[in-house]
Amino acid sequence: MLVLSFILTAFILITSDAYEPDRVINLPGFGEKIKFGTFSGYLDASPGTHLHYIFVESENDPANDPVLLWLNGGPGCSSLLGFFTEQGPFRVNGSQLTVNPYAWNKVANIIFLESPAGVGYSYSDDQVYIHNDDKTSANNLLAIKSWFDKFPQYKDNDFYLSGESYAGVYIPTLSVRLLDEPTINYKGFAIGNGYLDQTLLGNSVIRFAYHHGLIESSMWSKIISSCCKNGDESPANCDFVNNNATACQDAVSEANNFVNEAGINPYAIYEDCASPASSFEASIYKAYRHKSNRQKVGWSLIANSFKSNSRLGRKIRKDNGQTIPCVDDTILINYLGRADVRKALNIPPAAPEWTDCSNVVSMFYTNQYKTLKDQVTKSINAGKRGLIYNGDTDMVCDFLGDEWFSDSLGFQQIGKYAAWKVNGQVAGFVKHYRGFAFATVRGSGHTVPEYRPAAALAMITKFLSNTKFA
Repeated sequence: MLVLSFILTAFILITSDAYEPDRVINLPGFGEKIKFGTFSGYLDASPGTHLHYIFVESENDPANDPVLLWLNGGPGCSSLLGFFTEQGPFRVNGSQLTVNPYAWNKVANIIFLESPAGVGYSYSDDQVYIHNDDKTSANNLLAIKSWFDKFPQYKDNDFYLSGESYAGVYIPTLSVRLLDEPTINYKGFAIGNGYLDQTLLGNSVIRFAYHHGLIESSMWSKIISSCCKNGDESPANCDFVNNNATACQDAVSEANNFVNEAGINPYAIYEDCASPASSFEASIYKAYRHKSNRQKVGWSLIANSFKSNSRLGRKIRKDNGQTIPCVDDTILINYLGRADVRKALNIPPAAPEWTDCSNVVSMFYTNQYKTLKDQVTKSINAGKRGLIYNGDTDMVCDFLGDEWFSDSLGFQQIGKYAAWKVNGQVAGFVKHYRGFAFATVRGSGHTVPEYRPAAALAMITKFLSNTKFA
């Protein structure tokens, strides 16, 4: 019995040591000792594929708090954007790091995964970065299994998926794979401003623009008379995406061009652009990223400008990275490009230079799923709790399209649409359905933890504790 006890103890020590080479002792620019376990290294995916992660333990009760995987979108954008600009524990301020008082590791252990290979510090030995949704979800599952091999002490903790934007594809496709993994204690998912249904979002963005004062009434009337049955503007009678009528396509194109050329920040329409990039350039990025949607929403001219060697096309690209419209990540790119930061994060020489979003990954990525309805429905029917949330000033993945998506799933609504509050103030509005909730975050843009950090922390806390918003 004593021998068996010794063997078990030795086994625990050996397995627990697997993560020690990844431990982050300090971070350049942070003058204090990090108060929680922080790890940075690589997870095994398909052969020759090395996906970079940063893991931060909960400041509350890491042994019992849930484990949350975070994925940024793109496709091709790094989850270190989440770590350093959204819900991670630090903010980059010049060459210094400051503490984020609204970090989600106040209530959860969080894995920030840079996926797929070619994004951020992640890479493959052959440097061929051709991906699709199924390949990405398969590699993400392998990376999760690799993480649990490194951190077996968390195998019994509740495990959740979370992310935003194109993670509206990453998460549902990964979720259905996790349904067949009984050794992982998978509980549910949270998707922010998700790219959940191309048609619904394509139809909602025109309404969003009109009802936010970006399109004049005469232009709206032209769209309605050209695209809607009998001039009835109710959503069921209008199709702005798949309508083959020339008059409809022309009207939608005219509206799109007007909004694009106005210079609105599409990720947060009431915020200024943080860089010289115009909203017209933003639409180039958006249309090019979702190639299958270019013609449908009248953006072929914009997309072709991006693909060409035009001055505008060149301006939005930079080497293997791409400029995110109206967002200036120069400080973060410079910080993560420093040799001392790479060393602190255990980044090997073979890893690429860090950039916020990879043009190479985006260029060769194939979007396979036009809607994620089947995957989300299957996950909820399997008993996994869901949260779909949207900052309500985002025009890229707007709240209306994702609310329509939530309604379309067909789950019974429980209670009424209601306000939810933080510190006595309205933080947004919420609908509860059987198995999941849809929530808006008032005044927030595309990246909710960045624009409304207090509300975002309150929201994820409610979700993880299975507490109703209102």
